[in-house]
Amino acid sequence: MITVVGLVHVEAGRLLVVRSRNKKAFYLPGGKIEPGESPAEALVREVREELGIGLARPEVLKRYVAPAYGEGEGAMVDMTCFTASLLGTPAPTSEIAELTYVTRDEYRAHVETAPAIHEVLDDLVASGRVRP
Repeated sequence: MITVVGLVHVEAGRLLVVRSRNKKAFYLPGGKIEPGESPAEALVREVREELGIGLARPEVLKRYVAPAYGEGEGAMVDMTCFTASLLGTPAPTSEIAELTYVTRDEYRAHVETAPAIHEVLDDLVASGRVRP
């Protein structure tokens, strides 16, 4: 089980997703929790590392457990998703090759996708926050 945190940020009916330089699938900004960090602290650190911005008022949205993309057969991810206000304009930094905003259908059209992100997008579409 890989325990991670992820940022759920929606603009104009689309979800912010990022792609690491060494991966083909887009996923949520965020990552693994370091020893001694709270999940919220890990989110703030990861988003600063990946997107070069700070976050204000991170709040837990939902927890997802799904097969882990790119981590081998049987690996699972336990992802706590947060919402937060962005302090700045996100830009790819560190290991992030690119960022984009997607609807559910746009994400599904990608050749490689992360199973947990499908679940996040399904919930966001059901709540009316993201376009199908």
